[in-house]
Amino acid sequence: MRANFANWDAIRLGHRLPADVGQRSMFTTVLSTQSAAPLAVAPMGGAGAVAPEADLAIARACKKAGVPMVVSTMASSSIEDIAATGAELAFQLYPLRNKDVQADLVRRAEESGCHALVVTIDTPLRHGSQREQATGFTLPDPAHFHDVADAEIDPTTTWGDIEVLAGTTRLPVWIKGVLSPTQAQRAVRAGAAGVIVSNHGGRQSDAAPATASVLPTIAGTMNDSGVLVDSGITTGTDVLRALALGADGVLIGRQILYGLAADGEQGVQAVLTRIISELDRALACAGCATLAEAKTLRA
Repeated sequence: MRANFANWDAIRLGHRLPADVGQRSMFTTVLSTQSAAPLAVAPMGGAGAVAPEADLAIARACKKAGVPMVVSTMASSSIEDIAATGAELAFQLYPLRNKDVQADLVRRAEESGCHALVVTIDTPLRHGSQREQATGFTLPDPAHFHDVADAEIDPTTTWGDIEVLAGTTRLPVWIKGVLSPTQAQRAVRAGAAGVIVSNHGGRQSDAAPATASVLPTIAGTMNDSGVLVDSGITTGTDVLRALALGADGVLIGRQILYGLAADGEQGVQAVLTRIISELDRALACAGCATLAEAKTLRA
């Protein structure tokens, strides 16, 4: 986790000034839906431990900010109720042992209007952070997982299973937890529309590389497939750094939970507004009027 933050902070960018940056555009597509900025809210299970109706509050804030939300398998509200907020959604799926439950979740995501299916591959079992292990932390009852009575993750999942899943859903599939070009290319061959470079916020493997350190090589191999990144991104400047390293956008996680804990829906909206405003200023100061220009900063 510390390496995630340090690696983003260490990236230094030049600028393209002088340039006409009087008007700047951040509108783009993230996870197959339109977004006011190149970001979405990451899937976070157990948010109900932070605030009542947490996932609904996050979704409403996302709708107001004009950015998508990725609904967790372990959400504290149903897919249908979250979709009823009108937010643009993708659905995150842990491969489950109970394939009937898994298939039902995918069907409900499709019927609820989700734009993409985000399959997490880096969690064959729940490891948790060192701090969680040291303190014996477990989620309290208000974090109950609304949609999944049988949520045991399948540790036997292979690329063959991913191929089957990609072939049976009408949603574009994104693979989350990719940390190498080899994995990224294998995801594409399995039918993925794109990958999310992620080390689960530093919560799974203590030896995982920081995402900023592997993003450029992964992005360089993806051609027309999409590349998103998360883990350690906290500011609009970090988003600009990610774009410069080849990402099409980012997922924001912990910052959203901090805003939720501080002030509910308004706190989440404040975090999203801050990051989007920071990105807008960072683009201007780098001499970029468009997101495409931001990708040339490290070229």
